[in-house]
Amino acid sequence: MSRLLRHHILYAAAVILWGLLTIAACDSDGRRAAMLAVLDEADSLNRNYIPITSDSLLREAVDYFDHHGTPNERIRAHDLLGCAYRDMGEAPRAIEVWQDAITCADTTAADCDYSVLARVYGHLALTYHQQLLFNYELEAHRQASRYEYLAGDTLYAIYEQKMCANVYLLQNKADSAEIVLSDAIRLYRQHGYDQEALQSSILLMHLYANNPERLPELKQLVERYDAECTLFDEAHELPPDKRLFYYYKGRAFEECMQLDSAEFYYRKVYGSVIPYTNLDPMYKGLLSIFTKRHQADSIAKYAQLYFAVNDSSIAVKDLERTAILAASYNYNHSQHEAFENAKKANRRLYVVLLSIVVIGMIAALFFYRQYRKKKKVWEELEREYEEAKNRLSRIQSQLQQLDEKHKDVLNSLQKENAESQAVITMLNTQHEMEKEQLMRELRTNTERVEQLERQLKISQYSKTSHPFLHLGIVSRIKQYAKDSQRQLSENDLLTLADAVKDYFPDLMTDLDGAPTITPLAKNVCLLTMLNLKPGEIVNLLGISSSQVSNLRKDVNTALFNEKTTRTLYQNLSKRYKILSS
Repeated sequence: MSRLLRHHILYAAAVILWGLLTIAACDSDGRRAAMLAVLDEADSLNRNYIPITSDSLLREAVDYFDHHGTPNERIRAHDLLGCAYRDMGEAPRAIEVWQDAITCADTTAADCDYSVLARVYGHLALTYHQQLLFNYELEAHRQASRYEYLAGDTLYAIYEQKMCANVYLLQNKADSAEIVLSDAIRLYRQHGYDQEALQSSILLMHLYANNPERLPELKQLVERYDAECTLFDEAHELPPDKRLFYYYKGRAFEECMQLDSAEFYYRKVYGSVIPYTNLDPMYKGLLSIFTKRHQADSIAKYAQLYFAVNDSSIAVKDLERTAILAASYNYNHSQHEAFENAKKANRRLYVVLLSIVVIGMIAALFFYRQYRKKKKVWEELEREYEEAKNRLSRIQSQLQQLDEKHKDVLNSLQKENAESQAVITMLNTQHEMEKEQLMRELRTNTERVEQLERQLKISQYSKTSHPFLHLGIVSRIKQYAKDSQRQLSENDLLTLADAVKDYFPDLMTDLDGAPTITPLAKNVCLLTMLNLKPGEIVNLLGISSSQVSNLRKDVNTALFNEKTTRTLYQNLSKRYKILSS
């Protein structure tokens, strides 16, 4: 091979490599942004319950982030690809991809996105439920709850725990379901999610409804739900999907042999657009009532309705189960796609191998040329090495002479330094004495300044609180409190809030900034700072004493992290310097 030909080959190879590196560098950021946009679009569809109908872009995104992404990006990409397969009716592929997503997570990293990992387990749990794989579903709910806690989302962590109780019920493990559900309700209340606790208690009512020994507990749950649930409208009626509560209330009355009340509430289960499954317990309850009354015609009527509804429910469940099983084994699309992917992989392998051979030949020519150049360089280096050794010997001799001169100079300077050191010691001692005296004076004056500041603050708080306590709105509210029939108007409460905002802006800022404090809880707090008794607050706001107690406790917990009502007024007075009249 001629020298000119080798030169042209090496030049062409260098140009090709430079071009590939340039394209890769330019395309890296743009491709990453495009793949992130694919994930964002799929995430938006998923959050808005819009089915993802194609997996091609998501598969490309998964491949990209598997090679160039962080663990959080990889698990997010796999999660969304699993959602696509779920929406396309390919449950086995979705489960496989979600399981791959779990392996992508680095749970030891400080920045691990536990919320996405919890979401993956939640998707697995729902899909296992649809496939009737209850043991797998149970474990998925447990893992979802665990990672929701690590992500700081307590509400959804408790929700996943509650879902375990549903699985136990499907497995006919009532005792386990009750234990898990009771603990979930306790956690809901502990973290201030009272309405979620009430909704979860419906499942406990289901467990107690057919057990006469649990009648007292059933009645307690029913009474609490009836008194505290916020789903009731102005006429104290529940929405259609929540009317099953009336069945459990009817059961409580029936067990007490108050059959008229039980019949009334059984009939209230029925409403417009109620879930089909609600008819089953409604007819069952009415059949039980008329059986106890020995009314043969009514027994025949409701027995026929109950069995008809029961048979229809079983038929619907069988159809749903058949559809689920049929969809879960739809592998045709998966097998075809796997075959196409294998062909593409083989073609890519052939191109890669050919490229390796060509690049290897070019690299061999390049290294041979470099070897010839390096041989000449080595010969020149040997000559320079001998010359450098000679120069090194001369320099070492000069360094030895320089060290000897340096030692002589140091000895001379050390003698002079010993004399200077005594003067430095005397100056340091004098400096420390003067510094200590000034520090004592500084501490004395600092304590005096702090004492005067406290006195000035107390004086300033007195100037602020006394005018506030003599405002017209404050006097009027205290006068209303003496009248048990007088309630505050919305305008009175707004006027009081404006006055507090003017005189105690820090209090209003803290109340507005606490997400768990409701407007009603804020009104209870403002009346508490006027040193009104809980009974007076009940009359002024027209609410129950238990509500006042709970709201005072919520405010005390949010502002002062104390889960009690007794210390609320003292805490308000201490932090915001409110002087009682």
